[in-house]
Amino acid sequence: MTSAVKRVRTVGDREATAVKLLDASLKHSFDPQVDVAWNEPWQEDTFFLPEELSTLYGTDLWQRMSRAHRIELSRCELANNLAFGIWVETLFVQMLARHALSWDPASNHLRYALTEIGDETRHSTMFSRTVEKLQRGPYRFNVADRFATDLLRAFSTEPLAFVAVLFVEEMFDALQRIGMRDETIQPLCRQTFRIHVVEEARHMRFARDELFRVIPTLSRAYREALAAAVAYGIGLVVRSTKTPEMYAEAGLDVAEAVRAARSNPHAHEVIQRSVDHFIPVYRELGLITPASRLIWRAQGLTV
Repeated sequence: MTSAVKRVRTVGDREATAVKLLDASLKHSFDPQVDVAWNEPWQEDTFFLPEELSTLYGTDLWQRMSRAHRIELSRCELANNLAFGIWVETLFVQMLARHALSWDPASNHLRYALTEIGDETRHSTMFSRTVEKLQRGPYRFNVADRFATDLLRAFSTEPLAFVAVLFVEEMFDALQRIGMRDETIQPLCRQTFRIHVVEEARHMRFARDELFRVIPTLSRAYREALAAAVAYGIGLVVRSTKTPEMYAEAGLDVAEAVRAARSNPHAHEVIQRSVDHFIPVYRELGLITPASRLIWRAQGLTV
């Protein structure tokens, strides 16, 4: 924890960060209602996600699928991922609004939190319009995981809220950066990814700053609990990408598709790469512990 303690922010630093983020929000924000070409038709014979991000990419099942079938799967997978995005971003809005009630009402810190809530609301609206245009889904998420997120929404502490925000957004950011640069996928999808990546960079900075300010003040037991929550939460995100109903709507044998996705080394590698982006920060914060590593390993991931 020594390195984390050295980086504790003061209240003044907190306000300075908020000012910078508010300024960036003025200069680099989007209105998806007008900045996305919603009326443009989908392009023929074009993927909705990069092929390499499909949960079945590289499997024997993928090899047997026609190009048209693979494109259809990418359409269903995108609908699934965006619906999950709506779920977690709405969850974040609820948590952030609740915790913001305890902050100085005249502070830049509060004003940026309210700005972020507006960003997240626009993102969820953008995802919703995309799902509507995809005409796929919605799919039901794992009941146990949905219950876990309900508990998080109802009982989260401020540190837990920012821990959850950061790792989910970091994972989505890593994957969407691949998508926004891939000129072989639907232009509308690339644009929505770009908007999300640009604006979420500010949200991740906000969460990181708060964590480096708060985590060093917590007891060891509290940090251990947060570390375990991170490890469990990663599994929740990974499971959300393999919703069985998604495979059914894509015209696949559900049992075969689920087995193939769960044992797909390429899919594991994609997740591992997205996790690798934020592991150094969580390690510095003391949120990678011997006990939490056991949970990470149980999910096939190394930290």
